[in-house]
Amino acid sequence: MQKLYIHQAISISTQGFWEGFDLPELREDLEEFKAVDPDYKTVIPVMSLRRMSKITKMALMCSLTISKNTELVWDGIIVGTGLGNLADTEKFLTLISATDAGLNSPTAFTQSSHNTLSGQIALQLKNHGYNMTHVQRGFSFENALQDAILQANCGMKNILLGSADEHIPLLDTLGREMKYEERAIVQFGEGASFFQLSADVPSGIFVQDALVKMKSENQLQEIDSFVTKNKVDKKCCLLITTPDMIVDCGMDRKSLGDLVGNYMTNSGIAIHLGCAYLQREEYNHVLILNANSEAGMGLTLFGHE
Repeated sequence: MQKLYIHQAISISTQGFWEGFDLPELREDLEEFKAVDPDYKTVIPVMSLRRMSKITKMALMCSLTISKNTELVWDGIIVGTGLGNLADTEKFLTLISATDAGLNSPTAFTQSSHNTLSGQIALQLKNHGYNMTHVQRGFSFENALQDAILQANCGMKNILLGSADEHIPLLDTLGREMKYEERAIVQFGEGASFFQLSADVPSGIFVQDALVKMKSENQLQEIDSFVTKNKVDKKCCLLITTPDMIVDCGMDRKSLGDLVGNYMTNSGIAIHLGCAYLQREEYNHVLILNANSEAGMGLTLFGHE
């Protein structure tokens, strides 16, 4: 496939606001995984902030900061989200229940839809280009990335790619009702990551390959096959897994569970972390293993020049 270069990366997570490829000091002793709010007022009008949910604010903060750093006009805005605007969805459903499914304002519905994120970004940037939201649960970001690769192969030059998911207390309640272990519930997280991608302007870091398997019979075999196909030296490759898991496949390994928590699109910040390691030239490649689904898996390979 054609190389897709990464020029900028910005993330918001429980580790705070992270801009660029310099590896920050990461805390591993966290007891909760709510994203730390940056000063949204630096890029989002104050009057607009009052009406926005946290996921919308995080997505706009990341995307508008990247756009402020460049004078590019985006040919495409592509966002992946596993659960979308949960807080607004809960408000909308509560409103329907309270009014016995009577007449309600359409605003509550429009703000609760998954594509609110990419739509709000386009409105703020006055962008009329390609605009797409991918909602495939744990593989939402991987499918958004594959869409970006397809668009680049079709001639799209500058792409804004992002991921975002938020946490609400209802998720903890549902987790306990479904008999999740308390440790797993504590690690329910949230965050957003956005990237500036370009197919024709080289940078030091690029996407080499991406794969989504909705059903995987043998995870280790799939990883070995993917690595062999791309001629990767395992000794010079870092494996980043989401969530915590033990994978003995001959590569150095780092897990995101204790760093940012678990949410459906945390592979976005995994890519940001991988870019930081590649920038330091500690590895030739970084492989992201998304195992948020019990049945399938996502693999994303990055390299540097």
